[in-house]
Amino acid sequence: MGLIYQCAQRGPQYAPVLAMTLCTGGAELLSILHSLYGQVLGIVEYIDSLHVPGGIKVPVLQEGDPEKFKSFVAELMLCIPRGTKSLPSPVSFLQLSTQREVVARVIQRICEKKRKNVLAFGYGLVDENSSLNIRLTPNICSYFPNSTTTTISTSILWETLLTRVGDDVMMYWLEQCSVFVFVPPSCCYQISGQPIYTLPYDSMCSFRSQSFMHSNVLLQYIKRNAFFLRKKYLKPKKWWKTVLNSKVEKHSKTSQMLTWQNKKSTSALPICSESSMKVTTKIHSKRKMCTTDICDIPTKKRRVNLDKDDKMDHVSFTSACLSSFSNVCPEAKVQATEFITSRYGKKTKIQCPKSTSYSVDGEFNVTLQNNANTFITNASVPTIQSKTSFSNIFIEIGRTLYSSISFKKGFSESFILNSLDCTPSGSQKLVETIFLNNFLTEQNFDQPKRDENFRSKLPKRYWRMRKYFQELIQNHKNFPYLVYLNKHCPVRPSMACSHKLALQKKNKCKMDKSICDLSNTSVMKNKIVNDEKPLKHVPAEATFLPLLKQHSSSWQVYMFVRECLNSLVPDFIWGSSHNKCRFLRNVKSFLFFSGKFGKVSLLELMWKMKVEDCSWIRLRKSDHFVPASEHLLRERILAKFIFWLMDTYVIQLLKSFFFVTETMFQKNRLLFYRKRIWKKLQNLGLRKHLEKVKLRPLSCDELEKMQQWKNIPLVSRLRFIPKTNGLRPISRVSSTLGSQQSKENQEKKIQHFTSRVRNLFSVLNYEWNRNCSLIGSSVFGMDDIYKQWKKFVLDFEKSRAEKGKFYFVKTDVKGAYDTIPHSKLDEVILKVINPNANEVYCIRRYASVSVDSTGRIIKSFKRHVSALADVLPNMKQFVSKQQEKNLTRNTILVEQSLLLNESSVKLLAVFQQMIRSHILRIEDRYYMQCCGIPQGSMLSTILCSLCYGDMENKLFGGIQQNGVLMRLIDDFLFVTPHLNQAKTFLRTLAEGIPQYGCSISPQKTVVNFPVDDIPACSEVEQLPVHCLFRWCGLLLDTQTLDVYYDYSSYACTSIRSSMTFCHSSAAGKNMKQKLLRVLKLKCHSLFLDLQVNSLRTVFINTYKIFLLQAYRFHACVVQLPFGQRVMNNPPFFLTVISDMAPCFYTTFKSKNKDVTRGYKDVSCQFNFEAVQWLSYQAFLTKLRNHKILYKCLIGPLHNCKMQLSRRLSQYTIDLLKAVTDSSLHKDFSCIMD
Repeated sequence: MGLIYQCAQRGPQYAPVLAMTLCTGGAELLSILHSLYGQVLGIVEYIDSLHVPGGIKVPVLQEGDPEKFKSFVAELMLCIPRGTKSLPSPVSFLQLSTQREVVARVIQRICEKKRKNVLAFGYGLVDENSSLNIRLTPNICSYFPNSTTTTISTSILWETLLTRVGDDVMMYWLEQCSVFVFVPPSCCYQISGQPIYTLPYDSMCSFRSQSFMHSNVLLQYIKRNAFFLRKKYLKPKKWWKTVLNSKVEKHSKTSQMLTWQNKKSTSALPICSESSMKVTTKIHSKRKMCTTDICDIPTKKRRVNLDKDDKMDHVSFTSACLSSFSNVCPEAKVQATEFITSRYGKKTKIQCPKSTSYSVDGEFNVTLQNNANTFITNASVPTIQSKTSFSNIFIEIGRTLYSSISFKKGFSESFILNSLDCTPSGSQKLVETIFLNNFLTEQNFDQPKRDENFRSKLPKRYWRMRKYFQELIQNHKNFPYLVYLNKHCPVRPSMACSHKLALQKKNKCKMDKSICDLSNTSVMKNKIVNDEKPLKHVPAEATFLPLLKQHSSSWQVYMFVRECLNSLVPDFIWGSSHNKCRFLRNVKSFLFFSGKFGKVSLLELMWKMKVEDCSWIRLRKSDHFVPASEHLLRERILAKFIFWLMDTYVIQLLKSFFFVTETMFQKNRLLFYRKRIWKKLQNLGLRKHLEKVKLRPLSCDELEKMQQWKNIPLVSRLRFIPKTNGLRPISRVSSTLGSQQSKENQEKKIQHFTSRVRNLFSVLNYEWNRNCSLIGSSVFGMDDIYKQWKKFVLDFEKSRAEKGKFYFVKTDVKGAYDTIPHSKLDEVILKVINPNANEVYCIRRYASVSVDSTGRIIKSFKRHVSALADVLPNMKQFVSKQQEKNLTRNTILVEQSLLLNESSVKLLAVFQQMIRSHILRIEDRYYMQCCGIPQGSMLSTILCSLCYGDMENKLFGGIQQNGVLMRLIDDFLFVTPHLNQAKTFLRTLAEGIPQYGCSISPQKTVVNFPVDDIPACSEVEQLPVHCLFRWCGLLLDTQTLDVYYDYSSYACTSIRSSMTFCHSSAAGKNMKQKLLRVLKLKCHSLFLDLQVNSLRTVFINTYKIFLLQAYRFHACVVQLPFGQRVMNNPPFFLTVISDMAPCFYTTFKSKNKDVTRGYKDVSCQFNFEAVQWLSYQAFLTKLRNHKILYKCLIGPLHNCKMQLSRRLSQYTIDLLKAVTDSSLHKDFSCIMD
């Protein structure tokens, strides 16, 4: 923040800069920029910092400059990225070009170097496919307008600034630096440099409300007892190690051994492990050797015996082998290693800043750094900097999703183990693929790039590996995969297949015999082929639900994968049973705990792997002394094999034998279906979809004519997602009609069509925001529901003193997306976008960067639509307007594109292409959808809402008197105090509205009044008058109108699979931030507003929020990487829990700002002490179910809860005990975690 002080000490010409930095928004923006860039300076400050020969400088601001230019200079902020080279000396302030020429020169250099720069957005190199005539230079053309770049090129202010600083400085600013323009009061936008949203970042700070520091009982308890908590729950041996380590480190600098110099780590996960507390380096050997003996080994024995060929490939070691693990322990230190090598006869110092200790096998610790190491040495030791880190390499389970179902016999022929012969040449190709040509090598992980056309001699180390990998290929070809697949993941017979049960039992003994006899492969292959024959055709009604339940559990899949790995990898390659068990344990965690976005890092896979056990990695058999460089080289080699085994073999194994899919009934959960089962399910789903949706098959003549069109139609593929009682069809554009176009051209056409659909989506949202009546009673989330429900409750309280009976109607439209007629859809859209008016829309795409209350940098990408008459082409005007409307504050914006000529005619053409020309490819046939809206498109929801909104405006115009009507896409909710209105509404929908394709499903209709007199409502569910009414994840009290969250959707589900956990070295820090972010999302005004809900209801909602938070806490703890345990550092986990109550209470107070005087007494009872009591009680309820794991947390939480009980009044205590009674929270007992 030196900019503030320097501006204050200078003349009055710096007043605008000082005003900008001292305002709240400017200070916040500066803090964001300082966290992302190395230097943040003002223009004048930067010029003053330059060293010019002779000391002659042209001042940027001169006497007589207009105020407009002074303000312009004051609003510019220059940010220099870390690692950017400074301006070459001597600095010249000479101007040789105009501002337009300087900008053109910079854009040309950016495009030629293919760099990302905000200044060059919309510009590109001219090639043979370019058809645009708008050219900036002979080889640079403009694809779309960039208003910011145009302003920089033509503005007289920039031209004046160029005369003051010269060409070299201006080009350096625009090309190498990032320039931002401050827009009062609290925003700025970027005009040059690498886009700020692409920069890597760390969270600025963690949440800690200062106002609640002293009243936070648990936090104060931690401060008083942190030392004793660690001592009490750590084992004595481990505790004395931590105490003595600090004393040993003071004397370790003078010894001639590997020493550890400690500094504080900035972003540490305060969780300690035994291996991370070690001070000295222990090297496993056959004979016991003290670490001090290393220096006494003769020079001959310490010599590195590497083969000449091997030296060429692996001459040095880097920190990539062991990534930064600074977040394992709160005492994680910045370490420097110093040792003496008698080989060179000189003292060598290897300094690794910002590093930590990490144990690979539990015995060997080395020092590492996050980025490339810096080696400081007086000897000529060859070194190479690594660009890759174990912690930055991930294997994602999402790669197994939606695999092809064509491989009936298992692996495809192109799979590497299938394509290679079991010969020495085949094993050599496998060794080269794993160790020399894999992903890690491409990232300069180990050695320089190899020319594919040049066949170099295989290094001796890898030449010796061939026989072991030849055995691996032989094991793969001999292993009966499908036999073991049937053993561990059997297909359960359904009702329709019961006639096969007797035959299966009859052949069971033969099958068991064949499993044991693995030598007879020909017989086994015949059994495999016969086993994979498709099931016979059976009626859909008889097999649909049983087939949905026939997914294999994670345990069954793991047992199959384990069986395959046991037979594939020879024991000699594993090295030891320890390594084998470690890898299988990681595979188990990968399958059990990974959701849709789950991933595992190579750092986790290599943790505790014993490299010295794998003798096949060694260059020579003798292993008396292993230098650090050789050990790290061996570890890299083992890491490449482990990476290949998980990333290639295990992933391909899952894709080949299972169809992995997400679900509709649990977020992020993955289901593993046998491919024969999913093939049958898909056929049933296709048959049902053809019956439900009007699809017209296209003839060959029609397809040929369509291929001759100027705009070749796009083709969508259909896939299904399992629901609890069926399959949901999802269509996605995948290709163009016909195969004459290349894949690259098809992708371009798809991207172009997708961008036009996004523009149509943005314009439709713009139009209904201008006229909300277009969407009727549509709500798009909790915020909309809250606004309408609060208005309904407050209006009713004003009109009546006491609440009477309320009549609720909930219904669901049957097949909403598939039944809307195209003619009615055209009619509705023509009312929204009128082609006769020929209106032109302007669409601005921009990115925004801000910081939330937890200190996390938030990036979002938005679109702003306006009519041509209202457009603000200047970015500064746009940002000012957004701030005037309170739409943005304390935000950095980056304009990405500005589209000025999107006409209504073009938009309607896109709509017609999407609806009228929607072609589905089902297997090898093409169909045209004749009715309904394609599911899976971003337009599906808005089109459905507009259509039903038009229906409501015509049929239910005056029905909302004294009531409220809401519709979430196709789920209606009508609440009214008038019984006649409720029956009229239900009767109208029950009769059906064919012109809109609307007909309700009686089985999904629920009311709280008798409906015997309404025809076609005999199957409607009738609830009592006073009850909790369930609708779209909410529970509505029909008597008091209080709102609760419906937690029944969590029943029989796992919290672990629904959460995306970051398995990084900073896992503890990420866990804390994630829990706080999720807590803030759950603290919605609909459940916490005291004007809508009673005090008791708010207490119940609060307790359930904390209880669910406790389940999430447990789900995160059991997924912590590297074997971290709660007992290793109880204060950290107690701190995580202590932050929940302040975060919640701060959010609660912001949700109840408008509470009137009549509610003040109620809000005072809901104080911070009561919130803490509920938080501790919720965590105690959950953690007591796992007493062994959380023994060290239960005691402190109980003590703090008792301390709070003494502070609260008896009335509040009775209310808290009532709302936390277990009978009110039975839905949590069904959660599987």
